[in-house]
Amino acid sequence: MQNYKLESALNEQQFLELMATSTQQKQELFRSIWAIANELRGSVDGWDFKQYVLGMLFYRYISENITNYINEEQRKAGYPNFDYAAFDDVKAESARASIVAEKGFFILPSQLFCNVRKRAHHDDQLNMTLDKAFKSIEASAIGTDSEDDMKGLFDDLDVNSTKLGSSVDKRNERLARILDAVGDMNLEGPKENRIDAFGDAYEFLMKMYAGNAGKSGGEFFTPQEVSELLARIATQNKTKVRKVYDPACGSGSLLMQVAKVLGKENVQQGFFGQEINQTTYNLCRINMFLHDINYNHFSIALGDTLLEPQHWDDQPFDVIVSNPPYSIKWKGDDDPVLINDRRFSPAGVLAPKSKADLAFTMHMLSWLATDGTAAIVEFPGVLYRGGAEQKIRQYLIDNNYVDAVIQLPANLFFGVSIATCIIVIRKNKTDNKVLFIDASNEFIHEGNKNKLTEENISRILGLYTRRKEEQHLSALISNTVIADNSYNLSVNSYVEQEDTREHIDIDALNAELKEIVARGAVLRETIDKMISGELDSLLNNSEWKTLGETCEIKTGKGITQKDATEGGKYPIISGGVGPMGYYHLKNRDANTITISRVGANAGFVNFIEEEFYLNDKCFTIIPKNDYKQRFLVKFLYYYLKNNEETIRGMQSEGGVPTINTQKVGSIRIPLLPLEIQKKIVEYLDKFSVLAAELQAELQAELQMRRKQYEYYRTRLLTPHSESNSADKSDDCIKS
Repeated sequence: MQNYKLESALNEQQFLELMATSTQQKQELFRSIWAIANELRGSVDGWDFKQYVLGMLFYRYISENITNYINEEQRKAGYPNFDYAAFDDVKAESARASIVAEKGFFILPSQLFCNVRKRAHHDDQLNMTLDKAFKSIEASAIGTDSEDDMKGLFDDLDVNSTKLGSSVDKRNERLARILDAVGDMNLEGPKENRIDAFGDAYEFLMKMYAGNAGKSGGEFFTPQEVSELLARIATQNKTKVRKVYDPACGSGSLLMQVAKVLGKENVQQGFFGQEINQTTYNLCRINMFLHDINYNHFSIALGDTLLEPQHWDDQPFDVIVSNPPYSIKWKGDDDPVLINDRRFSPAGVLAPKSKADLAFTMHMLSWLATDGTAAIVEFPGVLYRGGAEQKIRQYLIDNNYVDAVIQLPANLFFGVSIATCIIVIRKNKTDNKVLFIDASNEFIHEGNKNKLTEENISRILGLYTRRKEEQHLSALISNTVIADNSYNLSVNSYVEQEDTREHIDIDALNAELKEIVARGAVLRETIDKMISGELDSLLNNSEWKTLGETCEIKTGKGITQKDATEGGKYPIISGGVGPMGYYHLKNRDANTITISRVGANAGFVNFIEEEFYLNDKCFTIIPKNDYKQRFLVKFLYYYLKNNEETIRGMQSEGGVPTINTQKVGSIRIPLLPLEIQKKIVEYLDKFSVLAAELQAELQAELQMRRKQYEYYRTRLLTPHSESNSADKSDDCIKS
């Protein structure tokens, strides 16, 4: 896979956004998972943490699943109060074979999640208890049809890892807390709701860590909404299918979306997939179980799909959905046998060794049923690159296999920010055309990613099902036209994007520019008059004192919210990130001023709904009685603001906030007659207002100048005939 920079894992802001769009039950579930994440943060790496929580979640699920199954069977047999969790291990052994045949695994009552959890805090060998239980569950399937489906499912849940703690006691303590946290998750309710809850928990965990920095999370996790779009495209006009397949199934999210769209009972012969990564292979099988897909209804294989495909005897498939890894390396023509492989040989050429994308596409086409549909996420380069990839596109077009190409928005996937596309493959098309859809603007921005909403998905599906040209959105292009265009399948080669650029009325723009320039000239003239000649400092020959001599200095601990607001004992005129913030006009008659510390943990006056909230990292300066009539507080504000760097210099190296009342008290200030203080304040007030007005005018002029430049640039670079046809008036042109 190309070395794209991975996005950071789901952060707290994204978590809150996800919570806001979820139902109350999901919110409670997600909050529980987030609490466990915070519990283990810093001790267990996020990626490893996911394995522990998923492993325990899976353990709980299969324990409850087998318990509910046995209890229900016993109640049907006339034992209404039967509880497998309270049953004897020895007696339970008699039903082992029949239960394994039905469920694919067996768990002794003593090894059920609920019973291990009950004893966890008093079990000095909890790690060994869990290890034994996990091995027993996997061993129960050995020699049966479910052996491959159960083997290694707990491999990534290492209960003896030092990541859980440096000693056995510490590891057991943490394992017990994870058991409790997973056990406390609200997954109760009717059967279907409980299954949905386990599935929701799984998907939340996967999204939470799919973008974890330094881990290739994006390789195997397709965002749920993209999975839904693929599933809906591939199942269009279908209510039942025989088999669903994903040759690069990752954690199985695409297969599960087909199950959700059609209903798993309408996938008659099951779900098939292959995954090359051992850990991800385990995650996919766990996903199947957590979504209540029984072992005999799925077949997930481990291995390299391109070189060692595992489902020859199960193909063809009615529905294929896949997001294969982008532009990975493979053997290609280094292996002379591959050109004779019936999956690749029809194109007469192999995908490049450095870019296996179209090798996956050819594999899926080969295994697609005659009446089936494949929806594949592709790296955009496969649409237009030359060489072997162009020859493979030629094969696909000349044989009329490409049904549609859909351009997706950028930044949808974890781990990559590029704009990908979907290629839809069918073998039973009724026309010789390809539908091109530009869905690049169908998204909302959420957190640090883009996302498809239900409305976005609905609009894209509408374009796909209508299969006709719609201006700026879709184009239906014949295969012969595509062939004449070097078999280029880029959407922007066929769908003209809407020109949303602003129309500029150059006469009105120039008139407005004249007004702006005139107003700016007046302001500059006013400012020039104010500063004409050399200003003498009004501070010369003034008396100097320290803040400690003239003022009380209180920290936020000594000032309440009520004291600090207007009308309170100490209304404040400054706040914000230290050491000095802004002048608060509401408290124009305030009699105090505030300095706040500097640094990563700087405390400052928090301004919420026009009320100040002090903390102990703020210093409020209150003139003493003898000096109350000698200070104009706004003058003091301007003076301290002018000396911010001096105050910042009181911080220790590295910006550590060590400023204290003694340091604040050492700041020297001038004692001037009030009329001089008023004159300085009046002067600076007027100057700051004029400067702000001039800045606004200059910004407006700059914006207009940019538009003016764009207008003339377009006029100069647009052919005269095109310009006339586009705009007969010649007064307005698109810029």
